[in-house]
Amino acid sequence: MLKSLHISNYALIKDIKLDFQDSFTTITGETGAGKSILLGALGLLLGNRADKDAIRDQSKKCIIEAEFDLKHYDLQDIFQQLDLDYEHLTILRRELLSNKSRTFVNDTPVNLKVLQTLKNHLIDIHSQQDSYVFSNLEFQYSILDKLSAENQKLLKTFKEKLKYYHNCKSELKLLQEKRAESKKKQDYTQFLFDELIAANLYHGCQDEIEEEYQSLKNAEDIKSLLSESSNILQQEDVGIYDQLSVANNRIGELSSYVNTYKELKDRINSVSIELSDIIQELDAFLDKVEVNPEKLAEVEDKMRVLNDLLLKHQVNTDEELIEIKENLEKELLEHADYDASIEQLNKDIHEFSNQLNSLSKKLTKNRKKSARIVEKQLLEGLALLGMHNSNIQIKVSETADFNSLGKDTLEWLFSANVGMPLRPLLKVASGGEISRILLIIKSILARYSNLPCIIFDEIDTGVSGEIALKMAEIMHSMSQSLQVISITHLPQIASKGTQHLKVQKVTSKTQTETQIINLSENERILELAYMLGGDRNSSSAIAHAKNLLN
Repeated sequence: MLKSLHISNYALIKDIKLDFQDSFTTITGETGAGKSILLGALGLLLGNRADKDAIRDQSKKCIIEAEFDLKHYDLQDIFQQLDLDYEHLTILRRELLSNKSRTFVNDTPVNLKVLQTLKNHLIDIHSQQDSYVFSNLEFQYSILDKLSAENQKLLKTFKEKLKYYHNCKSELKLLQEKRAESKKKQDYTQFLFDELIAANLYHGCQDEIEEEYQSLKNAEDIKSLLSESSNILQQEDVGIYDQLSVANNRIGELSSYVNTYKELKDRINSVSIELSDIIQELDAFLDKVEVNPEKLAEVEDKMRVLNDLLLKHQVNTDEELIEIKENLEKELLEHADYDASIEQLNKDIHEFSNQLNSLSKKLTKNRKKSARIVEKQLLEGLALLGMHNSNIQIKVSETADFNSLGKDTLEWLFSANVGMPLRPLLKVASGGEISRILLIIKSILARYSNLPCIIFDEIDTGVSGEIALKMAEIMHSMSQSLQVISITHLPQIASKGTQHLKVQKVTSKTQTETQIINLSENERILELAYMLGGDRNSSSAIAHAKNLLN
């Protein structure tokens, strides 16, 4: 409940501190006295945008602060979601300067969005101009769902499942688009991959093919040079090997005379051994070299294929071609992954659809039950408010597709007079009729909701006499379940409050100021007498006022 409200330096208000009771408070005052200023300040505290021109003295800070007693309203989870420290006595504070605004919840700085979220759990401010709320589907559904504790749990689960359902459908659409795009180039990707596979690429193949090509292309010259070199080395008597053997023998003779030449003999002997190995290797190379036009054609074909691939892919080495082949393979595997992922998503969507269908059937069934209860109580309440011949029907119809609140649609049908067909409420009901309907709905919801406070802003406009008294009784009855504050022009409603606040405008030579006073019992009698007849000294008006209070 709203325990207190402090307003300083705002519009016509210099400094006011109000304490509220937890039952039914009525607020009265002349038109223009400042009742709307009170609501404006409260609206700022609950997240409305600030108008810097509303600061009374621009050189000073404007402060609006309210204390709420939240002990019995189970709002701990909401505070946790907003990353706020929960306290049974919670203080909201808004500070305005000409160039900036600051907001706090229990001394923690917050943004306006946090205040706007908290507002939905703290106060419902309702005026006669609020008939537009009936165009809000979520509000229409909430009327029925708040009557069913099961539906409130079901709806929470439904929304969670629906979120996953839509996420899966979005992901499916994206994957299908990617797969379609991949499919367009898959054949070409497969062709490029197969072409590289057929080329039998491996690390170093480019150098090997080049070397083999040069060997085969120049086989005759190579063979001739190898043969000539071999002859030079090992031709009998004149070949280098034979000559080296002769030299070795000569040095051997020298070393028999002088030991100094032994090292030379050893070195020539080493050269002779190395030369023998060279001759053997030359002969081996000579045996391997073949003039093979057919094989040369094969190698030329390999080289042509390799060069064509290098040119096609605009690279220079076999290493780069191998990397391209690996990337193409990944693309082909990804396309296969699309199919598996899409298949799994379709399964998930089907499963979520089944769960949502089951939940929505239960929601619809419970809403139909709640609709009959609301219809009955609405008709009873409207009869009390003078609309004896009205009729109302809430149609709950199942739909083909899911919406954010289930798989059904609501239609509120209304007729104000006997013999008139039921038609859509917003099209045929007047503003006054909708205002009375909303009052009854709020009174119904008061029994089921856990809202700390509701404020009625002059919803009694255009109402008088017995109907006004019935509206007052309805609001007084609501105050047994939650705190009710009513801004009113009617003495019948003002008299039902357990607390009566009066808004008045005081003008001096230098300034005008709005003040709000908590009326004593005698002051209430005089105020009600004035509201009844305009004369506080009228004995009949005072007697009538006392009668209303009693």
